Amino acid sequence: MSALAYLTSEAGVWVSGSDRSASPTLKKLADYGINAYVGSNNSAVAKSDLVVYSSAIADEDPELKFARRNKIRCMERKAFLALLAGECRSVIAIAGSHGKTTTTAMLCKVAELASLEFMGHVGGIVNGEKSNYFDTGRDYFITEACEYQRSFLSLTPDIGVVLNSDYDHPDTYPTPQSMNDAFVQFVDQSKVAVVEENCFRQLRLSALDNARDKIYTFGFGEDADFRAVNLTQKDGKFVFDIVYESGIVHNVALNLYGKHNVLNALAVFAVCYLIWLDGREVAKYIGLFDGVDRRFSERGKLKCGARVIVDYAHHPSEIAATVDTVRLMSKGKIIAVFEPHTYSRTKALLEEFGKCFFWVDELIVLPTYSAREDCAMGLDGSALASYLNSLGEGVIYLENYEQAREYINATAKERDTVIVLGAGSIDSLGDLLVRQ
Repeated sequence: MSALAYLTSEAGVWVSGSDRSASPTLKKLADYGINAYVGSNNSAVAKSDLVVYSSAIADEDPELKFARRNKIRCMERKAFLALLAGECRSVIAIAGSHGKTTTTAMLCKVAELASLEFMGHVGGIVNGEKSNYFDTGRDYFITEACEYQRSFLSLTPDIGVVLNSDYDHPDTYPTPQSMNDAFVQFVDQSKVAVVEENCFRQLRLSALDNARDKIYTFGFGEDADFRAVNLTQKDGKFVFDIVYESGIVHNVALNLYGKHNVLNALAVFAVCYLIWLDGREVAKYIGLFDGVDRRFSERGKLKCGARVIVDYAHHPSEIAATVDTVRLMSKGKIIAVFEPHTYSRTKALLEEFGKCFFWVDELIVLPTYSAREDCAMGLDGSALASYLNSLGEGVIYLENYEQAREYINATAKERDTVIVLGAGSIDSLGDLLVRQ
């Protein structure tokens, strides 16, 4: 929502907006000149020609009720995103259960270095940019395409990317197949699609009309149209070659941790190939990208010398990828602190949560970050901890960040790595740990 506010303001439109609590994001919007405030202010709504609301806003929200009662036009976020995207000549939309923010930001960084004229809409603060949007022109609109509430189906991309399609958002998709069907529809309504090779098979995309002509695949397998070969890594950062239709690009060196980011880089490379950018230049630009805040972000060290890493991972597949990456770089124990995100996800993916922490030496589980839900919709953090303990994991359940900070300070050693995991406010724990 904040990126949409910035991009709309950049177009010369008066923008106002509210949130339920104060945050650095809200302060930054206000400092920029946007009328951003906490709570409800019907006088601000009364001045507006259009009210844009996210899917997290209930019908009973005072400002939304006021707007509807006074016949002020209201539009859900996904519709406004599509409207804004229509201002550009071509739309490139990045979808997938994981990796959207990093991949979108990486593509935006490459586009910026390649001097393309584009608008970029990113779901996180891009390192080096200190913002979540780009605005250099109207040739391309580069955006995340979120599957929650089927938001991504509001877009008809010129190039649609699917990074993966692991089951998530049980409050939107009652079954894995219903989520697969939504991804298939997203690919079908894209003029051209770039899809990870395993996802291509999982979604059975070969059955789509013109699949052979419109879908490009990427991955590590020999049948992928864009594939990474000759992978090497040092301390979790990978170097590899890219083989594709026009030949091979050698020694693509990522400035990001984790093998999963090799796949994200392949997706970016494939999109850039389709818009006629030079492969060697693109590979160089990919290597200059240094990530997004809260995506495997090193926050500093504890007094004892242990590293503290903050990561947005809240789905079992994301957690497993983060833990695997830490294993490549850690010399001591892996201490994980996890704040579950939504009760429904915890219940629906309970068995998967039982597997993803296998390589963690010490695990702390915190109360659930409820977001838009209440506990009746699933399982809370204490239930997750009990389940993991029933599997023999030896989990510690703590009630708040301060208790977690005290425990970690008492147990961590110099060579250990602390990973702070979750999509809620838990990143503040990372700051607490290194601020003492």
